[in-house]
Amino acid sequence: MPEEFNIKKIDNYRWEIPKSEGMRVPGLLYADEKMLKTVEKDRTPLQVKNVAYLPGIIKYSLAMPDMHWGYGFCIGGVAATDPDEGGVISPGGIGYDINCLSGKSLILHSLGYTLRIEEFEKLWFEEKIDCFNFKSENLTSTAIINFLKRTPQNRVYKVTTKTGQNIIATEDHPFYTRDGMIPLKKLRTGNEVAIYPFEGVPYKKPGYEVIVSEKQIKELLLKTGKDSRGQGLEQIISHLKKRKLLPLRYDSPQLPYLLKIMGYVFGDGNIHFVKKRGKGVTSFYGKPEDLEEIKKDVSSIGYNCSRVYFRKRDHKINTSYAKYEFTNEETHCKVVSSSFAILLISLGVPLGRKTTQDYSLPNWLFKAPLWQKRLFLAGFFGAELSTPKTMLNHDYNFYCPIISMNKKEGFVESGKIFLEQASSLLAEFGVKTQKISQRTEYVNKEGKISYRLRSTLSGQAESLINLYSKVGFEYNKKRRFLANVAVQFLKLKQLIVKNRKEVAIEALELKKEMGIGAKAIHKQINSPYVNLRFIERSIYEGRKTEPRVSFDCLSFEEFLKKHTEGLGYSGMLWDEIISKRLVNFNDYVYDFTVEHPHHNFITNNFVVSNCGVRLMRTNLTLPDVKDKLRHLLAALFNNIPCGLGSTSSLKLPFHELKQVLKKGAKWAVGRGYGSAEDLERTEDYGRMEGADPEKVSQRALKRGKNQLGTLGSGNHFLEIDLVEEIYLPQVAEVFGIARNQIVVTIHCGSRGLGYQVCDDHLARMRHVVDKYHISLPDRQLSCAPLTSPEGEDYFAGMAAAANYAWTNRQIIMHWTREVFQRVLNLSPRDLGMDLIYDVCHNIGKFEDHLVNGKKRKIFVHRKGATRAFPAHHPLLPSVYQSVGQPVLVPGDMGTNSYVMVGTPQAMEESWGSTCHGAGRMMSRSRARKVARGRALEKELEDKGILVMAKGRETIAEEMPESYKDVDHVVEIVEKANLSRKVAKLRPLGVIKG
Repeated sequence: MPEEFNIKKIDNYRWEIPKSEGMRVPGLLYADEKMLKTVEKDRTPLQVKNVAYLPGIIKYSLAMPDMHWGYGFCIGGVAATDPDEGGVISPGGIGYDINCLSGKSLILHSLGYTLRIEEFEKLWFEEKIDCFNFKSENLTSTAIINFLKRTPQNRVYKVTTKTGQNIIATEDHPFYTRDGMIPLKKLRTGNEVAIYPFEGVPYKKPGYEVIVSEKQIKELLLKTGKDSRGQGLEQIISHLKKRKLLPLRYDSPQLPYLLKIMGYVFGDGNIHFVKKRGKGVTSFYGKPEDLEEIKKDVSSIGYNCSRVYFRKRDHKINTSYAKYEFTNEETHCKVVSSSFAILLISLGVPLGRKTTQDYSLPNWLFKAPLWQKRLFLAGFFGAELSTPKTMLNHDYNFYCPIISMNKKEGFVESGKIFLEQASSLLAEFGVKTQKISQRTEYVNKEGKISYRLRSTLSGQAESLINLYSKVGFEYNKKRRFLANVAVQFLKLKQLIVKNRKEVAIEALELKKEMGIGAKAIHKQINSPYVNLRFIERSIYEGRKTEPRVSFDCLSFEEFLKKHTEGLGYSGMLWDEIISKRLVNFNDYVYDFTVEHPHHNFITNNFVVSNCGVRLMRTNLTLPDVKDKLRHLLAALFNNIPCGLGSTSSLKLPFHELKQVLKKGAKWAVGRGYGSAEDLERTEDYGRMEGADPEKVSQRALKRGKNQLGTLGSGNHFLEIDLVEEIYLPQVAEVFGIARNQIVVTIHCGSRGLGYQVCDDHLARMRHVVDKYHISLPDRQLSCAPLTSPEGEDYFAGMAAAANYAWTNRQIIMHWTREVFQRVLNLSPRDLGMDLIYDVCHNIGKFEDHLVNGKKRKIFVHRKGATRAFPAHHPLLPSVYQSVGQPVLVPGDMGTNSYVMVGTPQAMEESWGSTCHGAGRMMSRSRARKVARGRALEKELEDKGILVMAKGRETIAEEMPESYKDVDHVVEIVEKANLSRKVAKLRPLGVIKG
């Protein structure tokens, strides 16, 4: 590792990564030789080096000794950027988490094909995938703004649903449920998750062969009377070349959209030229919402489509059955462009009336990859395939799908050939055709006969599932929705039939082996899908046919209402989890950040989406709490919500929550949760200037609405400690700390609100990087100039999240005081539980620092790093002006924590920053494996430490071996003179989420 980055030793506690091409500043690692070997293992120096590419970064890209791999920035990373020199703000430099999927997970692309998520590594930045719009309850598409790849840090599960959907994901990956996005960790068998039954087909890279050449276009133009008169021929070819449509190849980016458009025009479209030599017009007929989809795809090809036109039309039709007269409202849109029309015609789309000409499917289509064939068929079916519908009085069986077309006398045979070609394509998807038939439709006034051709597809379940899940419909929202419901319904129906077959066999075996009758067998089998009469027929009469679904078993209409409730017409349905099992997973896991504000995507058919520490002193010593420690801990555990997704007794309306985001801890104190002295001893007085609640999304507000006063999970904790050692007595006295004193540490942050703020704004940063021409070695470092609208918006949202975090810790502290007073029966004065300090360690702030000897306002990112200001700094409260800022460095739950103090050296060298804790060195999943079979609670209790947690897995994940040696980390920052030890704390009781 040192050789790879050419790391140079400065002294025993500083190592430099020299500037190389692209780096704007060197990297600086605070470590000794032993620590350097530790950080080599997860390639943390690479992230330190990458941060050095950020525009406007000054002096160094820094990493404290508790450094380890993170998102974009390493945990323990510090970087300052100068707004006057194009400096940027990066969400990855403040705090972000990653939840992941197995690399084999299939991602549904917006073009209806699937790719394994691992295959997106080299192409994600130019692709769009499907996602769900929670507000409109519609399926839409979204760009990908970040691709994530890592080894799993948490447990990995395999989930199976009732209809056979499977997925492998880390326990923290969120899935869409009736209660919103819920991490897999909290899901159980019997819970319902949203799935999208359409599967599409696997992606195959298209060939480079030419489909339409310039020569073919010229020949077609001459054939249609478009020669060089008036520059018509040259203009059309120029228009096509300008849009990169000539030559057109299988791998041309516009071809997928052309295939869908082609298919639709073969059905409900028309191409004509005004007065033969005039403008080419391509018209589309359909419902307004479906025409809007067509307009978007026309735009993707490079053309403009008209608005949607409405008109009423009167119809008189004579059929072989009867005469019909009716009025309907016709809606259509059109593309007025000769080059667009000529391109479609050259691809094989008929010009003029389709009923009075011979045409067939173009030969080039049969050579296309399967996913491109699907696009054509799905576009055609959006116009011409019958709507999925169950039979009258048999609401569990579907009518056979039918493709219809009309042909005038003399053109019937070519129509049959066209339908046979369509059947041939469908066979590649496992869809069977029963027959192609014709009938006389009507005779017009001139006596000319019109024939109706019908291709009847198979009504067998497997063929229908293949049709609707692999081909589906484009440009027909209603049919697409019903097709998805039909797929899920048919799969459930197959499961029921399978169960009834198994019951019939089991019933015969029970009668033969045990000699019992139908009633006893029915009671013993206890299947919801069979009744007593079914058992009687199976054992007494013998089954002459395969078991079928019973009449009272399923109703398609009832199924639709139940399984799409709350999902609108998106095509998503609820499916029940029947299995969730832990898997041994030794591979990379992956995830996306998507541009859509609702942050989700579809994989394997599933819909998947500021922190700090405060320390309180007391007048207590060990004898005061020793006998009541367990009682104290239990009372704290019961009164302060903790754990993943934990919610509070505080239920704030949104307008009040926005006041929290604006006022910070001052809001809590104003409502009786503490005193003004608490604000004095809180970094920035518990309120960050520049916070704007309007820059916090509704989704983030919803996540934070009920979480004020909660610890959360992971490495967050509340700890009762004993001051075991004092190193700087004079400083300790100012801090209010003495040997053998009881103190309380609270470590938590802005909960789901802060995560969502980061996620929301990171979604904007992907495009900002391109907009401002920022070149980065890692997309996870996406950023925006501090002075840009995007940078200012993120800062305002991040500041609001910081205010939420301060408020959260203030409320927890107040409740902690109340518990201590009640359990120990002490007055506030006797208890003396006063705040020593509250300091952030995941934040970005504007601060004044000396840069090249001049005072400058710069922006400091601290990700897993703590502010450490020295004595006499203007931002410190008066009580600490003489000694410097308290620095709080928690260890793990089985080892020491430290109180330190800031130094002048830190101001000169690390922008007033130091370490924030021990630093993780073992993934959560690895920790659980190592902890297997061990009684960790007992081990800790033997050391004099009581632990209470929401789940035993949290204790395993947070066991002492998961972290670096905090004594070692603290020794490095002290030897580097970034901060000095004031006191050592020993844990007595710990609460974990």
